[in-house]
Amino acid sequence: MGLGRRGAALVACLGAAAVPAAATAAPPPQGLHVASFTAPSKVALGERTEISGRVAPAAAVPVLIERLEGDAWTTIATVRATRAGRFSADLPLRRSGNLRASVQIADGTVVPGRRRFVGIARRVSLRVRATEYQQIAGRPFRATGKVSPAVKGEKAVIEGSVNGGGFRPLKRVTVRSGRVKATFRPPSGGRWRFRLVAPPRPGIDSGGTATATAMTVAGKNPHKVPSSAPHYLVQAISEMSLYYYQRGELVRVFPVVFGAPSTPTPVGSYRVYAKTGPPSAAFGPKVLWYHRGYGIHGTNQEYLLARSWRYYSHGCTRNYNVNILWLWDRVPVGTPVRNLA
Repeated sequence: MGLGRRGAALVACLGAAAVPAAATAAPPPQGLHVASFTAPSKVALGERTEISGRVAPAAAVPVLIERLEGDAWTTIATVRATRAGRFSADLPLRRSGNLRASVQIADGTVVPGRRRFVGIARRVSLRVRATEYQQIAGRPFRATGKVSPAVKGEKAVIEGSVNGGGFRPLKRVTVRSGRVKATFRPPSGGRWRFRLVAPPRPGIDSGGTATATAMTVAGKNPHKVPSSAPHYLVQAISEMSLYYYQRGELVRVFPVVFGAPSTPTPVGSYRVYAKTGPPSAAFGPKVLWYHRGYGIHGTNQEYLLARSWRYYSHGCTRNYNVNILWLWDRVPVGTPVRNLA
């Protein structure tokens, strides 16, 4: 049955109304493409991945964010570029892989940008400590850390870098229930950085690393003390440190206070000539006298030893009281004392 004159007129009207609407939908610009695309090379597991880029010519068009799955690219997000052509997004990625940004032109062709590999890193932490006053090469250092997620029975590596050099393996350790506990021995003195390296899980992440706070490690015999000396003291004034040796081997390094600029600690080679109690409370519990009234002793101002700058005395060497008692039991009269500027 025909539409009749009124129906035909209505269809014609609707058709005419549709023409302007189609005409207002501007086609994508010619030569549209992803001019730039950035993504971080590594992101910690659980953190969102920030991507950004620009399409050219500038246009407010959809941009496909794709990930390579096997041999095919899969869209994981769609964002819209601004009129200036800029786009960005925060993506929750769970595994390492290649990403790219693409635009689709009018004929359905996908025009991709360059790919970017984003590694998902496992969460790793590390803390390294030495026995107090024994931060010395060859002595045991304790490492504790975490790896998450952990793989049962996997091995991680403790690495070290000294004086700005490259990292090298120091010890392989087993990760147990996500935790690392190990003892290792730095082979030499210097300014050390230690890090824990967890291996990658194939197809999932790029492993993970964590670096502990840098620390200064004393050498085994940095002052070339003769092995013939049963006991030996070296006072490094510029380092605010007292070194105690036995038979040419460094045993302990103590933080100390030396003379103020107006009353400096003497420089030279001396010997302990007397061991006495304190002449006053300012000397703490004991005194090792080594040169014309200069001594190594305790103090009633132990709080000064916690400061980074420690030149306050009248020329003597002030220790924590527990440390002078420890030395008192080991340092006999006649022990050499070498004071270095």
